[in-house]
Amino acid sequence: MKTVANSHTVLRRGDAAPVLAGVTDIRGAQTSGLPGPDVAAAIAGAPQGAPIVLLDHQPRLAAGAAKVGVSLELSGHTHGGLIAGFDRFIPLFIGGFVAGRYELSAMGLYVSNGTALWPGFAIVSASHRN
Repeated sequence: MKTVANSHTVLRRGDAAPVLAGVTDIRGAQTSGLPGPDVAAAIAGAPQGAPIVLLDHQPRLAAGAAKVGVSLELSGHTHGGLIAGFDRFIPLFIGGFVAGRYELSAMGLYVSNGTALWPGFAIVSASHRN
């Protein structure tokens, strides 16, 4: 298994060759000693014209990913706002994205609610139940 921390791998099946790229987490980089997220490094050398799927824990940098040619970003981190009302406050810190599908130019963004666990107990946002 290959870790895609500010890097990518090409997935080949028949004639298809999409790119799976990943970046380090902003907060994780601060605590783990890893370099910060770098989308340009993650997609450097990817085949020209190949669709690129980017894995980024937080959707905070999604607008930048859209500008450099990422086709789809998959993120989480928000847990859908956790508690009813947080879905109005959380977007201020993460680029405006809380849960679900968004379109940024030609890039799709999907922000998963994740497991909806926070310090070990389940919390479900009334406004973002799936």
